[in-house]
Order: sequence, then C-alpha cells, then structure tokens
Amino acid sequence: MKATDKPEFLRILTGLAAIKPGKPLTPEGLDVYWLALSEWGLAEFKQAASVLAKSVEFMPNPYHFEQLRKSGRDTAGEAFHKAMLLARRAPPREIPSLTSGDPSIDAAVRACGGFHQLAMCDSDKLGFLERRFAEHYDTIAAADYTREALPQMGWEPRKKLPSGPQPLREIAGNL
Repeated sequence: MKATDKPEFLRILTGLAAIKPGKPLTPEGLDVYWLALSEWGLAEFKQAASVLAKSVEFMPNPYHFEQLRKSGRDTAGEAFHKAMLLARRAPPREIPSLTSGDPSIDAAVRACGGFHQLAMCDSDKLGFLERRFAEHYDTIAAADYTREALPQMGWEPRKKLPSGPQPLREIAGNL
C-alpha cells in the first residue's frame, strides 16, 4: 500500500475492531499493523479483512492476514500431484530436464531423487515418497517465504539450478 492508503487502511482496521471482541487498538498497535501489512495492496487487504470479519471470532492480527495469504499456495499434496503428473506424462528422454516452473516443487523433487525417481516409483511405495516430498516441500516453501519477506537480512533467494545432466565443475560453481 502507499502512504496515501493509510487512512483507508486505518478506517478498515478500526471498523474490524468495532465489531470484534478484543483489546482496544492503540496508536502503537495500529503502527504495528501498518508495518506488518503495508506491502499488501489496498484491494487485497480489503478482501482479506472481509473474509476475516466473517471467519474469525476475535479481532484478527497480522498473523491471521498472513495465514490467509499463505492458504492460497499449493498444499504439499497438491504440489506432489503436479510433480507426479509431470513426471509420469513426460517422455523418458525429457525426464532429466523436467521443471515444474515452481522453484519450491523443483527443489522438493530434487531432494527426493529427481523426477526420474517419481516417474519410476512403484505404486506400493508411493505413499513413502509422497511423505518425503511433503516434508521437503513444506520446509522449502517456508524458507522461501522467509527469504522473500526479509531480503534485507542478507538471505538470498535460492538459485535456480539447471536441470538435466551437467558437468560436475558447472554444478559445483552454481551452488
């Protein structure tokens, strides 16, 4: 949001506070809300406030807004399904160079042994592979979210690794 959006932002928050039980909003509290949510667009904030007004019992805090935003991402199960479809539908020659387009999915697939491992997994072992994928995906997605939210902390987003066979010298240089 822009600084010019702050009066509308504060109006919506005070409106939420008027209809939701909880502690009264202080000027310091309003400043914290603004700091936490100012990177949102005003329209996005209004939609989220509308949803939270209907779905939470008490006054929502910035955590609730972020949880609402995160719920729009793929779940680990949805991400695994996308990766499996891609791996199983690809011609065998293309499997080494497959990419889903989502860096979190691609990193989780690499952590599980690659798209080839997904494509060749026996059906009776698929549950184990999905569990491993889900653990990796959730960890990677959380780290990516933090790195994107706090670039000033010196954390760089994960470098996109090349797919397919690569000389070891090039792979070591990209890490």
